Amino acid sequence: MSDADKELTFCEQPSLLVVTCSSGVSNFLAEEIEALGFEVSRVSELAVETSGTLEDCMRLNLNLRTAHRVLYALDKFRAKTPEDLYRSIYQIPWENYLEPNGYFSIDRSVDTPTIRDTRYASLKVKDAIVDRMRSKYGYRPNCGNERVGACVFLHWVGLDASIYIDTTGDSISRRGYRVETSDAPVRESLAAALIMASGWNGESTFVNPMCGCGTFAIEAALMACNCPPSFLRDNFAFMHLVCYQPQKWFKLRGEALKQTKKNPDCTIIASDIDEEAVEKARRNAVVAGVSEYITFEVCDFAATTMPEKADDARGVIIMNPPYGERLGDSPHLLGLYSEMGVFIKENQPAYDGYILSGNASLVDAAGIIADEAITFYNGGIPCEFMRNPEPTAATVAKVRAQRRRYGK
Repeated sequence: MSDADKELTFCEQPSLLVVTCSSGVSNFLAEEIEALGFEVSRVSELAVETSGTLEDCMRLNLNLRTAHRVLYALDKFRAKTPEDLYRSIYQIPWENYLEPNGYFSIDRSVDTPTIRDTRYASLKVKDAIVDRMRSKYGYRPNCGNERVGACVFLHWVGLDASIYIDTTGDSISRRGYRVETSDAPVRESLAAALIMASGWNGESTFVNPMCGCGTFAIEAALMACNCPPSFLRDNFAFMHLVCYQPQKWFKLRGEALKQTKKNPDCTIIASDIDEEAVEKARRNAVVAGVSEYITFEVCDFAATTMPEKADDARGVIIMNPPYGERLGDSPHLLGLYSEMGVFIKENQPAYDGYILSGNASLVDAAGIIADEAITFYNGGIPCEFMRNPEPTAATVAKVRAQRRRYGK
């Protein structure tokens, strides 16, 4: 069998695939994976398991909106000590996967009593790989911390160890369109998951007041256009494997782009009181190729244009206000949250309103009552994603009195 045949066999060989995500997102990720034609075998808090080939990994990396990484399983084994780990890793035919003069990085999730510093586990993995490669070629690939080449992932808990090829590298969240950013922007994959959680169908009106750098509006536009979220990415870890075939990637990408809608049948509005933030959002939308599908407005959120609904399709409002991490923020934010609740209530006949907040005390103090809430994690902060958070009657009266006083 020729070297080319061996590479092709490896590329076409199916294995367990573990697709990772942030907490609270896995059910939405599972739905995405099934919609792409894969069978889901297990769903946990931080991952969804399926099976497939390395070509399947390319498809998942290109099309998944809520995922972080796609891991291709190589082996699992028992390891009590670092020496056990080294011996098992050394037995894997790394010459079939990694370029002998290339570059790779190692990431890990380690919780075992024989390792105090998890970096030592990565060191043993690196030693085993480069020793194996040196024995085959007389020289070895370079290894470092930057995710710019091939990637290897170690999962070692107790006595159970698993080793994977990380086919993604930098998280799928890094779409490539966010050339401008704002304070504490929502990760792209989380924004996509929240839009899915809202039930928005890509056809009704989507409104994102307090848009910041525009992530929610851009993700909504990509969904409405059926555009693969990672079409801008020019570097994935799978591109640095021995058997990578660029023509397959370009074919997958081209076929996905042919399925995009040029004129999505929906209205998307993004507003912010900060003119600079709106300009950043607009520039990001241009890079993403969806600026023509989004209406940007510089205004207070309460003045955002809200199209009247002419049919039964309910629109969606998503708001991501500040959470009040800094001392002294609360008095100002109490009024802001009260106004948001009234804004959503006033538009409730035609829109389902959602607020993402990591500060339950602000929500309670503002008199906002959530009809439903789902917990997600935004930058490590547990946040409630609340549907139709209605303010109490006292809050509504207070806000309306303030508006009359200031002529709003």
